[in-house]
Amino acid sequence: MKVRMTHAARGELVDAVRSRYGAASGKVKRRILDEFIAASGYHEKSAIRVLNQMPTGKERQTRQRPSLYDEATRAALIVLWEASDRVCGKRLKALLPILLAALERNGHLNLNAEIRPKILSMSAEESVTDKGSVVQRASKKQRMSSPVRNGRTSLANKPT
Repeated sequence: MKVRMTHAARGELVDAVRSRYGAASGKVKRRILDEFIAASGYHEKSAIRVLNQMPTGKERQTRQRPSLYDEATRAALIVLWEASDRVCGKRLKALLPILLAALERNGHLNLNAEIRPKILSMSAEESVTDKGSVVQRASKKQRMSSPVRNGRTSLANKPT
């Protein structure tokens, strides 16, 4: 019979049995191991490894990257992005010089000398999310896994 136990419950069981298992000797260790295997469903060798290793606190590691652009640059980029009807970063990059000149000419946007070069030098991979933050483009693996039609259909798939 296969034992169904949640990951959290297994962790609690390991924590409870680990100290007893470490302090036991020979035959007592074997009996504790057999009980643990029956309760948890671990394979024998896996159970021995789990019970012998020290507990580790697993914290999610996040990289702290320095912000590429200050708040004023980010706000100006959001205005440009909204004015371009939220186009993708690749198209926004090509549209920035034209759009920037038009918005400044009509008085909708006034940029100082520090912000203008930052916006014009942004790479096409940087785009604006719905939350309004500047983020890097998704990795190739993420892009390849998303189901997007490429517009090409084979003749075999066309309805007759």
